[in-house]
Amino acid sequence: DGLIGPELHEKLLSAEKAVTGYTDPYTGRKISLYQAIKKDLVSNVHGIHLLEAQIATGGIIDPVTSHRLPINVAYQRGIFDEEMNKTLSDITLDSKGFVDPNTDDELTYAQLKDRCLTDPETGFYLIPMTDGEKPKGVENLIHDESEAREVFENTTVDLPEGTLGGKSMSIWEILNSEFISEKERLKLTREYQSGKITRERLVVVIIEIIQQVEIRRGYEMISTFRSQITAEQLYSSKIIDLETLNMLKGKKITVREVCEMESVRKYLFGTGAISGIYKCPGKEVFNVYEAMKKGLLKAELAHSLLEAQAATGFMLDAVKNKRLNVDEAVREALVGPELHDKLLSAERAVTGYRDPYTGNIISLFQAMKKGLIAKDYVLSLLDAQLVTGGIIDPEYSYHLPLEAAYQRGYLDRETYSLLTDPTEGSRGFRDPNTEEPMSYSQLMARCKVDKNTGHRLLTTDMGLIFKGLRKQITLEQLMASGIITSSVAEKLQAGDVTVDEVSDSIKKYLEGTSCISGVFVEASKERLSIYQAMKKGMIRPGTAFELLEAQAATGYMIDPIRNMKLTVNEAVKLGVVGSEFKDKLLSAERAVTGYRDPYSGALLSLFQAMQKSLILKDHGIRLLESQIATGGIIDPQFSHRLPVEMAYKRGLFDEEMNKILLDPGDDTKGFFDPNTEENLTYLQLKERCMVDSDTGLCLLPLKDKKRERKTSSKSSVRKRRVVIVDPESGKEMSVYEAYRKGLIDHQTYTELSEQECEWEEVTISSSDGVVKSMITDRRSGRQYDIDDALSKGLIDQGSLDLYRSGALSITEFADMLSGNMSGHRSRSSSVGSSSSYTSQQSSPMRSHMVTWSDPLEETGPVAGILDTDTLEKVSITEAMHRNIVDNITGQRLLEAQACTGGIIDPNTGDKYPVTDAVGKGLVDKIMVDRINLAQKAFNGFEDPRTKTKMSAAQALKKGWLYYEAGQRFLEVQYLTGGLIEPDVPRRVPLDEALQKGTIDPRTVQKLRDVGAYAKYITCPKTKLKISYKDAMDRSMIEEGTGVRLLEASSQSTKGFYSPYNMSGAGSAAGSRSGSKTGSRTGSRRGSFDATGSGYSMSFSSSSYTSSSYGRRLAASVPGGKEVSQSLSTPLYNPDESSSLNQTQLLQVPMM
Repeated sequence: DGLIGPELHEKLLSAEKAVTGYTDPYTGRKISLYQAIKKDLVSNVHGIHLLEAQIATGGIIDPVTSHRLPINVAYQRGIFDEEMNKTLSDITLDSKGFVDPNTDDELTYAQLKDRCLTDPETGFYLIPMTDGEKPKGVENLIHDESEAREVFENTTVDLPEGTLGGKSMSIWEILNSEFISEKERLKLTREYQSGKITRERLVVVIIEIIQQVEIRRGYEMISTFRSQITAEQLYSSKIIDLETLNMLKGKKITVREVCEMESVRKYLFGTGAISGIYKCPGKEVFNVYEAMKKGLLKAELAHSLLEAQAATGFMLDAVKNKRLNVDEAVREALVGPELHDKLLSAERAVTGYRDPYTGNIISLFQAMKKGLIAKDYVLSLLDAQLVTGGIIDPEYSYHLPLEAAYQRGYLDRETYSLLTDPTEGSRGFRDPNTEEPMSYSQLMARCKVDKNTGHRLLTTDMGLIFKGLRKQITLEQLMASGIITSSVAEKLQAGDVTVDEVSDSIKKYLEGTSCISGVFVEASKERLSIYQAMKKGMIRPGTAFELLEAQAATGYMIDPIRNMKLTVNEAVKLGVVGSEFKDKLLSAERAVTGYRDPYSGALLSLFQAMQKSLILKDHGIRLLESQIATGGIIDPQFSHRLPVEMAYKRGLFDEEMNKILLDPGDDTKGFFDPNTEENLTYLQLKERCMVDSDTGLCLLPLKDKKRERKTSSKSSVRKRRVVIVDPESGKEMSVYEAYRKGLIDHQTYTELSEQECEWEEVTISSSDGVVKSMITDRRSGRQYDIDDALSKGLIDQGSLDLYRSGALSITEFADMLSGNMSGHRSRSSSVGSSSSYTSQQSSPMRSHMVTWSDPLEETGPVAGILDTDTLEKVSITEAMHRNIVDNITGQRLLEAQACTGGIIDPNTGDKYPVTDAVGKGLVDKIMVDRINLAQKAFNGFEDPRTKTKMSAAQALKKGWLYYEAGQRFLEVQYLTGGLIEPDVPRRVPLDEALQKGTIDPRTVQKLRDVGAYAKYITCPKTKLKISYKDAMDRSMIEEGTGVRLLEASSQSTKGFYSPYNMSGAGSAAGSRSGSKTGSRTGSRRGSFDATGSGYSMSFSSSSYTSSSYGRRLAASVPGGKEVSQSLSTPLYNPDESSSLNQTQLLQVPMM
């Protein structure tokens, strides 16, 4: 009736909903004005004005019952509250949303109503108007229509090149041309007349409009799954590059060719959602809704799959191979009408949600941010969109790359992190067979692709589910793994055999055979868990840990008393194992549950983790061997064991590793028999076990050691054998064989022979009842009385307790009794200063009690190798090429450089990134992948979701870096001056890192326990295993460059004795160089004479003290006298062109 103009229609319809009710976009329920305000469907200010009008005219309106309510009843129904009432009662400018047209006063609705007159005929309230009042709503025009037309006709525009290129047209002609729509023409004219835009700005806007039109006309529009876009939009979305865009414009490539590019197609049309169900028995295909109706799918899962289809573009008919929108799907009975509203809501994830106040189209994520949709629901739909091509742009209906989605506000990094985090991410879907919650991508991975239609079909096994180690397994998965044959599967599907019967026949692969579950004490006939036996002193901690670790790596921790299988966390909680083992056992448990690739996030098996250096090779071999001994390699993806052939096929094992495990050499004998003190493979140790008749568990019998001691027999035997390796043939030989072949001289033969021993502990009972414990070398006949050593102070009670608990081996203990501390020093912190040297000689048991302080200054890692035969500095890589150091040691030394700043050129001291180091010959290409992880420990690990950088310590905590590698990097950083954080320009002390939460107290304790560092380096001089701290102890610092070098002899690596092979401070276990005089231990020559070469090199000895590295020592260090005696010829000093005599040489400063 013309009561209001059409321009107000939309706004007044929105206001009318305060009476009829607003619709909740998610639930579909009718809600009141107040509830709409709370859900941000109506802005707070606008809503308050409408509420105030309702109260002023009788009360809050309940849209459900369509009448007004008293305030107290409105409170009870949740359509008003006291806080809002207070807001409305506070007569401030905020609540004065109305204006008196006569006075321009800002008023509340009640105040404005009070100023009104009541019409006596109708009773309506009318605002009295004064004569001069002019409505504010009338727009003041600066130019009338004739003035505007005159300006438009007289203003000429030089158009850019294109369809109208070269022409000059007036604004009037352009506004009335085909380039400007009627709507745009009216808008621009009105804006000019009201003064909102100037003539100059109008020209710019017109040119922009023409350019956009010409772009669209310049080449074909590109179709998406529901709309069309231009190539410019593809470029701005980073779907195509500039080169492709220019080729399209130049007609060098067609739109069709661009659309067929795989990198483009997935964004235009998506990759397709899960379309239907494939029923194994019968090999039938069903649509999701049909499968639900037939009972093949639970309603909850079916609804989530259908919503995922709607939210990714179309409802999918896997039987008829059709794509439909929701309305069409309901009409064609692809889905039932009861799901219509729910699926229309999900479809808005594609078409866009309408902001109820602004009327703008907003995306799924934006609707969530405005509270229009529940967060969990949105995460499930976004998860489906990401998996099927990317977040959907609702305006143009195509998928966006992540960066474009971020820029347009369709996603933020926090939400993306939630969607992609494998541990905390969205798990809004379930496997129809196992009921396991999972993400859409995980569910998609379990689908099979229909060869004819390309539809992704979810397989259901109709109850044919098997119990794996940690997950349920489907029949199809077992068939794919080659564990169940097709004939057995047919019998299962026909009901001829049951799941339980088949499970019993393949138990080896589903559960495995028993691991070593506990011990059986023969004397008391008692069953104990491994941990209980350790606590009672029956087995050593090291032996106990190896057995517990094997349990974790083969499926479960075992409680042999209660016959329970437990996860590591459960075992710690129930006290089956102690909390001190928890971290390492959790790491071993990943051999079952899978390791996470820090780069791709993919789930890796134990073998794959070894290949990527996420765990140490020796450690991994031990765990692999225990898996094979208990049934086979575990596939963590499907949680069952595999036949060897299938393990090969899936890349979880290889021929080379099989050969290593089949060869029962020392490398694979990672387990210890506590009865005989032999090193064995896990299989060999298991063969010595008994089977508990009650539980069927494998128990290790423990002999009665007390009875053996009474008969004076051995209680433990440990051998130390020296092996010489011929570098030409790679053959191992004994010391005597090497001497006979002339590979070593007599002095070296004598020294190495002295190091070979076969220790045993014997308990002797005399006739008077006195019992003595003796440590005897069965080779040489040497004997040491433990009680006598205690009384003479050669050892203390603490050291004896360490030996008895298993913390010290019998070989190390024998070294202490003999006065040779090197064996024990390999376990504890060695102190290389002159003062500490003296104290160690006088009281060898003190070294493990040395107080350690955090390094205060930054120092360099081992930069290279000093060949003491040629006096040549060589890089680590060159040392590997010359066989001076082995490949594993070389890799670890390069890792240490990379994680502290870069690969070092030992000749200059310069550091280079790994890629640059390859070009300079400091790193081989094959080594790049192996040490890239270490470089990230310096540069920072980039989280692919948040793009933030984490330190090695943070990456270790988040699981991006695994324990063994992370611990190595942290140890090296700590030893060289402090931890490295990517956003901190200096080294970070442990206490500061602890305060910031970067590391935890337990890690701090481990880093400060330098004596317990893992020995993963083979000393290039002694060929014995040492820790990185030991390597720094034994290194020398070159004066001038400050480069740290590790000594080695290129001749000794080939079996020849070198007169320059000196024992450094903290020499390796068993080293007896200079034992005849006692002067060489702990010494280093300050200079080396290259006789006849006219060349000398000066180095300073490096050692650790409790407070710093590289402290300068006086010239009278132990061994200094020998240095002066050994150099009978003068040395040439190239800097001063003069010779130095022995006395002057001793005055050369040494660190």
